[in-house]
Amino acid sequence: MRVFDNHAHANEITGLGAEEVAKRFKRAGGTGIIFVALLTWSIGGSPGDMAWVEKLYEHTVRNSEIAKRLGLISGAVVGVHPAECAALKDAGWDEGRIKEFMRRTVDLAARYVAEGRAIGFGEYGRPHWDADRRLVELCNEVLEYVLARARDVGAVVHLHLERKGEETVRSVAEIAVRANARPGSIVMHHIEPRAVPAARELGLVPSIPIGRRGEFEEALRLEPVYLVESDYIDDNRRPGAVIPPWSLASKIKRAVERGLASEEYFERIFENARAVYAALFRE
Repeated sequence: MRVFDNHAHANEITGLGAEEVAKRFKRAGGTGIIFVALLTWSIGGSPGDMAWVEKLYEHTVRNSEIAKRLGLISGAVVGVHPAECAALKDAGWDEGRIKEFMRRTVDLAARYVAEGRAIGFGEYGRPHWDADRRLVELCNEVLEYVLARARDVGAVVHLHLERKGEETVRSVAEIAVRANARPGSIVMHHIEPRAVPAARELGLVPSIPIGRRGEFEEALRLEPVYLVESDYIDDNRRPGAVIPPWSLASKIKRAVERGLASEEYFERIFENARAVYAALFRE
């Protein structure tokens, strides 16, 4: 049975690092993993510094390369988290300057994808916490640029969003239409199972974090039209905040053993990953 972790982070500065994460995942039966960029300050940087953005992207690409060397299917998703917008706003940057900076991070991500070093952009999006209206609107303007540039270079996009079910899904779908986004390229990271049907209906790719209490069991009552993710943060200061990739693999195996779903069910989920990341499966 093949297991694909659609969204994880690795950071040797705060946690185990990509090599140990990949080894443990593979031992647990993992087949493929997507490594996504962290926050700039997660690796020692500071918000608003393009030199640190490039270091962040290099770090993410290196994580993916390590996983590949260990025999896993892997790709890098590079970009800047919406928390960066919030941090810059708090630091007194005006909106025009923030937008220009974020667009530069997107253009850099596009270069990484065009050069074949990354498979996608992320995680861009909106605050999942309570935020003022102008910050959300600013993030939406950035998001539209993200989706347009992703279309230009054939990138997948991992979106960090609030969890408001169909309301969130339909909001993203509207932005995707304005950006003329490529169908099947927008991953709704950390989505709730209840929002999966709407996401699929509108051409978005739902990715469910199976470590959240009760949500995995809820997801198993759906058709296998989604991806699964650990959203592992690899930070020793926050043990147990989310499940690690190797627990994701073990949880899937236990679900089959308990008769909650069949191996064929999870094979279809794996094939969803093949459809989204076709280039990785040709390597």
